[in-house]
Amino acid sequence: MEEIATKLRRIREIFGYSQDYVANRMGISQPAYWQKENGKRIPSEERFEQIAELYNLTVEDLKYEELNTVLIKVHKIQIEILEKKKAAILPLLQSFDY
Repeated sequence: MEEIATKLRRIREIFGYSQDYVANRMGISQPAYWQKENGKRIPSEERFEQIAELYNLTVEDLKYEELNTVLIKVHKIQIEILEKKKAAILPLLQSFDY
């Protein structure tokens, strides 16, 4: 249970989200989310699905994969997000006359 809690905290931090933001996206209170992230309560299957969707992961990643494996996957997702943003912004920047 402690490894799941650690995964939840580390993934959230990498994405730069607050506990309040994640809790709101899940439709629960921040203290309820805090309990999951600090190993006081295990997320229900529904909550695992919500968390996985938020981070573009699988429930299996959250439950069964090693922490480092999941963190590598999260960093790859972050790179993909940044590349998409760059692709969207670059044409706008190129349209400006300097």
